Amino acid sequence: MPLVQDVIVLFQTTPALDSQVVAWARYEASKGDRITDLVEEPDPPYNTAVEAMRDGWQVIQMSELKHRTREDGYELGPLPYQTVISKFNPLLEEKIYE
Repeated sequence: MPLVQDVIVLFQTTPALDSQVVAWARYEASKGDRITDLVEEPDPPYNTAVEAMRDGWQVIQMSELKHRTREDGYELGPLPYQTVISKFNPLLEEKIYE
């Protein structure tokens, strides 16, 4: 069975690898071309990036610390702190679709 890359994007409260995960997105190539079991998850797969690293995930990208002034206040828009983690897993046997 070939190994393929699975990726999880963790959105966190700060750029630190030990900060709390508040949102996430999974991209699991190991499940084949047609993923049919996507479900809403009430809890993140990991509470922090460090927790994921201890489970064998590799960090491939992390956010930079942005300088903020007191006048900046709250920032609206996308979640600014994300860590992308990666792990190679065996490709599950794919079903033949006709």
